[in-house]
Amino acid sequence: MQKDNVGLLRISEDVVIKIAASAINEIKGVEAIKSDRGILKKLFTRDDPIRIRIFGDVIELSVDVVVKYGYKVISVCEKIQQAVKSSVQETTGITVSKVNIIVSGISFEKK
Repeated sequence: MQKDNVGLLRISEDVVIKIAASAINEIKGVEAIKSDRGILKKLFTRDDPIRIRIFGDVIELSVDVVVKYGYKVISVCEKIQQAVKSSVQETTGITVSKVNIIVSGISFEKK
């Protein structure tokens, strides 16, 4: 959220999520952005694969992804972190403090 002498500016969390999702989908080795939590967690928590926490003018994102078999998981996750952070910051001007990646699965399917 930013203030100036003209008025208040707010960027919807949904906008940030869409920007992050777009950046993630550009990364080779990502099969899907999805959460694969157990049934109890689904009952008691939100099951969004991209979550945002706001700390004043700084945000933290957590992302659940499925990685394709044959790709180095750590490398794919680091690329996701860099892409999401730079894309969200460049597009919105909001500082991203962290991008947490949770690998919720691996895809063995051949296309």
